[in-house]
Order: sequence, then structure tokens, then C-alpha cells
Amino acid sequence: MTKYPSRVAMSAVAAVLLALPAMAQSGDSPFTPLMIKAAKQDPKYFTIDEKSIKVTPIGPAASIERREEPPPVEPPVDDSKVDIDQIINIVEKIWAIIEKNKPVVNITTQYANAVPKGIDHWTQLESWKPPVGTVYNIVAKNAYGSTTVNVKFQVLRTYGGKYKGKGAYLTGVTVEPLLVEVAWGYSLDLTAAVPDSSVINVGTSEDPIAGMMPTLTMRVRTVIKDSTIKMLYYLQGDGLFKEIGGPFDFGMKDKVTRAIERASAAQFE
Repeated sequence: MTKYPSRVAMSAVAAVLLALPAMAQSGDSPFTPLMIKAAKQDPKYFTIDEKSIKVTPIGPAASIERREEPPPVEPPVDDSKVDIDQIINIVEKIWAIIEKNKPVVNITTQYANAVPKGIDHWTQLESWKPPVGTVYNIVAKNAYGSTTVNVKFQVLRTYGGKYKGKGAYLTGVTVEPLLVEVAWGYSLDLTAAVPDSSVINVGTSEDPIAGMMPTLTMRVRTVIKDSTIKMLYYLQGDGLFKEIGGPFDFGMKDKVTRAIERASAAQFE
């Protein structure tokens, strides 16, 4: 049986279509008159299916060089001002990664860290591990089931920093776009945020371990619909990293795990 949109849904779309000319005149609008005309003729193409939005972990990134800028010339650290168990972010709190379909982040300057209070720059710590990254793929589809957003990015971080042999701190926490494919008529923005409240000490006062919860916010807009999703991650200065919130898709990992289990069980039958 053919399913038709409800009257409420049709009324909502009609209201949006009536408002399109005003949206086009907005200085912030990324949509052209041609896009607005096309949306009136084919609203389903411009309607995002929010249930289709999936973020799939792909795997670890290749080897990464530390790409942060060198520090300015600073006087020696004043030990009396350093409090190793008070962990703070002394760099960025919020920054853009993609704006209107174009990467804009500069990962050498736009990143967060979690270091002892009283430190002026991450290079005043020692014993840093090599930078690591985890790659993700975001896919979103429209009401026809066609892919309209395909983005790959990697979450970068450097961990293990110590102050005079103590603690495990973080730096270089940022996101690098690797691929941005967005269909005509769609606008994508991606931002990162690390509120002060998300930077904590999960260790002890004598041997601190930095904890951080950065949030990625993706906004996908068309002249018909505006959708926002959030991805929440958790990192520690000892190297722990995991996803804790968002439309993450682990289906492929689950299928691989089940296949391995079946193959192992077959050897003993």
C-alpha cells in the first residue's frame, strides 16, 4: 500500500515553502534562489532523514606528527604557581571545523588541552606520547534514501604528558576533516567544544590523570529542514578514548565480531 504524508506533515512543509523567499534574503542563508525554486518543486530531495544519520568508527589513523606551533619564549616555570591536581584547558574552548561545507580548522592552533594550573604551554611538560587519531565516517540521507552528506574526520590527541614525573595530561585534542562531500542544496557545519566543566582530574592529587569530554556538533541545513546532532567523546591522559554519546554505528564491528566467533567455534565442532 502506498503511504502518503499526513496532513500535519504536508502543512509543515507548505509553511516552510511559503517562508523560503524570506530565508533567501537573510544574510546568513547559504541557499540561492535556484535552490529555493528546486525545493518547491522537489521537497523530498531537500528533506533530511534524521534517522539515517550515522557516525561509524573506521579505525586508527596513520602515524601522525605533532603539528602544534612552538611556544613563545617564556620565563622558566614558577613551581610555586603550579598546582598539578587542578587541571585546566589553556587553549581553545570552542572552534569551527567545517563551515558551509568547507574545512576551516587550523589544527596547529585550534585545539584543546588539559594541563596543570600554572602551566603556560604544553611544552613545559615532558614524556608526551606520539599523537594518535581515530577516524570516523558520517553519512546522512534524504527522504529518497540518497546519501547527501559523506564526511570523514579524525579525532586527534596527544596524551601522557608529565610535570616533573607526575601526572598524565592531554594536549592537541582537535578534529581534522579528511573528506567533505555534501550534495547540492545542503549546508554542513561542524564545531568542537570543550567546556571548562568537562576538564577534570580522574586520578589523585598526588598523581593526577586528566579527563576531558569534547563535544562535536554537526548541523545539516537545507531550505526545508535544519538538523543538529551531537557526538560526545571521553579522553584520558593515560590514553583511554571512547565514544559516550551520539548516533554511533558499530554494526560493522558487531558483524565482524560475530563472524570471528562463528569461525572459532567451527574449529571445535
